[in-house]
Amino acid sequence: MYFQIEPLSIPYVSNKRTGKIRQYHPDFLVRYADGHEDLIEIKPSRKVENRIVRRKSEAAARFCQTNGMCYRIITEIDLKASGAMP
Repeated sequence: MYFQIEPLSIPYVSNKRTGKIRQYHPDFLVRYADGHEDLIEIKPSRKVENRIVRRKSEAAARFCQTNGMCYRIITEIDLKASGAMP
């Protein structure tokens, strides 16, 4: 397994009215021994439905679909369920 921190930039429209384009930097890229890759964002569960977070996530999901990767948002709920957090 291999990982990178903030490995790439993904453009997304931050303001639909003005069409302003910004860059999103996902937290991690994880490459597993079998070759598959996950692009991972760590977010508090209370922020997952935030408008900007959703726009970034939609852009990342499209990027991952095009590039044969999986996009995942991991929250404190996921970390607790996995035993990685008390």
